Amino acid sequence: MKVLDLPLTKNLHIQVTKHGPYLLEMVHHPHLLNHLETIHGSASYALAEISSGYFLNTEFRDIADQTIPILRESRVKYRLAGEGNLYSKVVLVGMTDEEVRKKLLARKKIILTLQVRLYNEENKIVLSAEFDWFITLST
Repeated sequence: MKVLDLPLTKNLHIQVTKHGPYLLEMVHHPHLLNHLETIHGSASYALAEISSGYFLNTEFRDIADQTIPILRESRVKYRLAGEGNLYSKVVLVGMTDEEVRKKLLARKKIILTLQVRLYNEENKIVLSAEFDWFITLST
């Protein structure tokens, strides 16, 4: 299933962005706010995690339908209160796309780390995270 089609993604107003180098954005909505009138921490975390899954779907679109990705571990640091729209960037850590494909096709499984950063409308980092994914290749 594509992550952008999930009900949670839609309820959080997460979509592909048209803004610069970013991957996804979470459009500001009153139901995403906490008691301080800033973006709730769990909504920010969801954008980061969904962005990492979307990255896997798009970066490896040629084999995505043959894989079963399971989030194994995450490390998150909240840096600023989220206000307005939030935007994500995702980077593969420690491997190239080609190395991932080669190892996955040879071993039928792999653990990889994705670094995610969320930015506010002023391009300041709101959240930084790493997500470790365990991915198996179905046969």
